Amino acid sequence: MSYNVLVIPEDFTKDEHILKPLVQKVLSDAGKPNAVVEVCRNPNFQGISEALKIERLREEVVRRYPMVHLFLLFVDRDGKEGRERSLQDLAAQLANDLKSAQRFLTEVARQEVEIFPIAGHDLSAEWKWNDIRQDESVKDTYFQKLVEREGTSLFPHNGRKQLMAAAMRNWQRMCSRCPEETTALTEKIKKAWED
Repeated sequence: MSYNVLVIPEDFTKDEHILKPLVQKVLSDAGKPNAVVEVCRNPNFQGISEALKIERLREEVVRRYPMVHLFLLFVDRDGKEGRERSLQDLAAQLANDLKSAQRFLTEVARQEVEIFPIAGHDLSAEWKWNDIRQDESVKDTYFQKLVEREGTSLFPHNGRKQLMAAAMRNWQRMCSRCPEETTALTEKIKKAWED
């Protein structure tokens, strides 16, 4: 039996190229290699404030997609301390709306989802990983530098799809650089299936 997984980004247009391969690999590591992973395109929240509205999640996602086994809300931290906790509270509030075979999990990219393609690539000599990891605007700084260095600016969405595909070939490096998301999410998913 396959499991249907719906990844809910704050804006799918660019994030889907990063989050879909990431979540597929995490699910495989969590013992769900045959999971069917889709990125939520309807609705497209087009921003964090809309993606965190419980009524929209309840009505436009959970109730609209009854065939989904695992909902995964995956958004940027954007330097906001406590965002993880507020997402956990949101998931707890949605628990009553779920069927017995459904789970709703949350994850936060520290600081933006563009951290993942960066994590899988070789770093430029002048880059320090701790600086990258703490940069609240990593998309506008280091990711743009990666785009320039790798020559993907003419591809759709600055080559996010191509950059992430290359990064995924260095999965262990990505896990060692982003354990809060990769390793922790793997364990969170394993635990969700046990509950």
